[in-house]
Amino acid sequence: MARRFDDILKDLPLDEQEEIKARTDELILEVTLQQLRKKIGITQNELAELLKVTQASVSKQERQSDMQISTLCQIIRAMGGTLKVTASIPGKGEFELKQFGDCGQ
Repeated sequence: MARRFDDILKDLPLDEQEEIKARTDELILEVTLQQLRKKIGITQNELAELLKVTQASVSKQERQSDMQISTLCQIIRAMGGTLKVTASIPGKGEFELKQFGDCGQ
């Protein structure tokens, strides 16, 4: 029977668990759109002006759990960034998907 990763991790010495957690934290930085916007110092009003939408629209977008990639791309570009879409396939690797136009440029 297959073991869950959490169970395997619990069986490791504490120092190894801490090392794995530290490395994981370095590799994975998960944020919401709101957290990202705040981190780079842009208000909802400022982002709304850049996107040519209302502040209420920005607030709604930040709370969405599902949106079109093109919409997300516009938001990220308005914040001065680029969006890259990456697929992670266990045992096969990570692949950056290029079919989304100039989203990553």
